Amino acid sequence: MKESLAPGECAATVVDDATYEELVGATRRFLDALAAAVPDATVADDLTGRLRDWTKRLADRAAGAEHERLFGRRPGVASHGQAMTPAYRVTAADDVELSGVTCFGGFFLGGNGAAHGGAVPLLFDELFGRVINGDGRPPARTAYLHVDFRAVVRLDRDLDFRVWRDRREGRKQYVRGEIRDGGVVCAEAEALFVELRPGQP
Repeated sequence: MKESLAPGECAATVVDDATYEELVGATRRFLDALAAAVPDATVADDLTGRLRDWTKRLADRAAGAEHERLFGRRPGVASHGQAMTPAYRVTAADDVELSGVTCFGGFFLGGNGAAHGGAVPLLFDELFGRVINGDGRPPARTAYLHVDFRAVVRLDRDLDFRVWRDRREGRKQYVRGEIRDGGVVCAEAEALFVELRPGQP
C-alpha cells in the first residue's frame, strides 16, 4: 500500500467504515491498556520505537485539507470515528435530539473506579456539537458548558445518554443533556452554542 495520498485524492476513499471503526476501536483498547500497564524498560523502549515508526507512517498519509480527515468525521462509525472521547454509539436521532449508549474505558479513570471529572463534559460537548451542527445547519461553537454531577460515573459499563436542543434565540442555541446509569442520573448538562457568522473561524 502506498504511504501518501496522491494530489487531489480524498482520504475518505481509502478505507471503508467497518475497517476504520475497527482501527479506532483498537486505538481505544490500546489506550485503556496503556493506562493500566506498568511496563518495564524493555517493553517501554520497544513500544516507543514502534509508536515512532507508526507516527511517521501515518504522518506520510496526512490529509491535505481538514475536510479530508477521517478522524471525527465518519457519521456511520461509532463515536463519529474518533477516540478522543469516551466511546459512544447513537441509537436514535431526529432533528431535535439524539440518544444512545456510552462507556468510559480505563483510559478515562479519575480515581477510585470513577471516570475523570473532565471526561464527562468532554463527552457532553461532543454530543451537543452533533445535535447542534447536524443536518446541514450552519456551524456553531460552544459559548459555555455547565455540568452538574449527580452520581459517580463508573467505568467499563454501558450508560445511557440523551441530548436535545432546548431553544433558540437568534444565533444562540441552547442544548441540554443527561447521562444515566440505569435509573440513576449521573450527570446533567446545559450549554450555549453560538452560530458562526459567515467567514468566522
